[in-house]
Amino acid sequence: MIQVIIALVIIVIVARLILRGYKAEPVLFAAGLILMICTMAFDWGSVLPKGLQSTGISFFDPFEVMRNLFSTRAADLGLMIMALMGFAHYMDHIGANKAVVRVATRPLKKLRSPYILLFFSFLLASILQLAIPSATGLAVLLMGTMFPIMIGLGLSPASAAGVIATSLGVAYTPMAVDAIRATDAVGMGKDVVGYVIGYQGPAAVATVLVVGIAHIFWQRHCDRKIGFVAEIATEEAVGDEKGVPGFYALLPMLPIVMAIVFSKLFVKDINLDVVTIVLICMFVCMVIETLRLRNFKQVCEGFSQFLKGMGSAFTGVVGLLVAAGVFAHGIKVIGAIDQLIIMAEHVGLPPFAMAIVFAIVTLAAAVIMGSGNAPFLAFVELIPQIAHSMGVNPTGMILPMQQASHMGRAMSPVSGVVIAVSSGAKLSPFDVVKRTSIPLLIGLVFHTLIIGMFYMSIPAFG
Repeated sequence: MIQVIIALVIIVIVARLILRGYKAEPVLFAAGLILMICTMAFDWGSVLPKGLQSTGISFFDPFEVMRNLFSTRAADLGLMIMALMGFAHYMDHIGANKAVVRVATRPLKKLRSPYILLFFSFLLASILQLAIPSATGLAVLLMGTMFPIMIGLGLSPASAAGVIATSLGVAYTPMAVDAIRATDAVGMGKDVVGYVIGYQGPAAVATVLVVGIAHIFWQRHCDRKIGFVAEIATEEAVGDEKGVPGFYALLPMLPIVMAIVFSKLFVKDINLDVVTIVLICMFVCMVIETLRLRNFKQVCEGFSQFLKGMGSAFTGVVGLLVAAGVFAHGIKVIGAIDQLIIMAEHVGLPPFAMAIVFAIVTLAAAVIMGSGNAPFLAFVELIPQIAHSMGVNPTGMILPMQQASHMGRAMSPVSGVVIAVSSGAKLSPFDVVKRTSIPLLIGLVFHTLIIGMFYMSIPAFG
């Protein structure tokens, strides 16, 4: 029991420090080291994972664990994430992301009911995550493009902000960090597309529809409380931004299209790694840019944006991925998870109840930290061990956590996406959170029920 108490104390301290503005990566690294040191000090077991040799000096072994996580994750999952983030950065540089929004928002101008517009705006914003997997990046882009259209067509700034802030509140993109990590955690290797299509996607799409419907009623209720009456604006009130050619809207979708076309669903004899697909797409996009600009030197200079995107992914995501791994490893080796499993078995807590508990903990951590990746990456490490000990597929336990992390981020007044949206809409972060919380909580309950009914009975892999 003492291991569980120590782990809980460390978790609370970590949450408080991150909430007070401390950088998540060093806090998680320090917490993981402390947990491993406690394990050695009380002789609760080895801190080294199976197959990793000791340094010969036990005090240095926790740092060997850190080195091992850096070498494996940065070179494998990390490279995949860096490549995808670099490609997204390049798409923003050449204006392809703006083309996506420009083309996609054009049909919205023809809708004549403000709250029907709100529903379809949410669906569209959610679909755009397939091309732009960054919650803050997508929100910033939508605030500069879709937000004026929604306001011009009669919606309140708060309603429009609530919709945009939840654009990645329900995730189903194979380009997201959580999808990549979850695929590995459930034992599907690098088959991210297979994981999304077969497991994450169906429940997520149904949840998107529920959240969209909840938006209609909740935003209308909130508007009435502040005395706002939604009215259709004239067509002339809505601008029509021009930019790069319309077909550029297809470019951000290239990695997803190639990943699906050359996946095992359609082609069994071709095996393309995600990084290889991104490099092929970069080559295609640079050729197209050369034909458009007729300036190869300028195109070559633009390649630096791809490299900068990879660099920012390493500092912003890969570092967090490794830090979360160290933290989770510390929780694992101290024996807290084993104790929790014994307690759950003693109490008779079924796997679905455990999934609900972890989803609630992940949601709370995401709200407190303002990050979706940090809590999910920290806790997802623990699920396979718990799931296999209970004889269930880890997918059923991971999916509620995965969506809870995204929803918690959109409900946090300190998250980047909420701050960006509230700043653009000239509202307080708490005003935006008020508009996002209820639809997302309804969506989380619905999503968790779907998982309980249809996913918990899936046999465990292997």
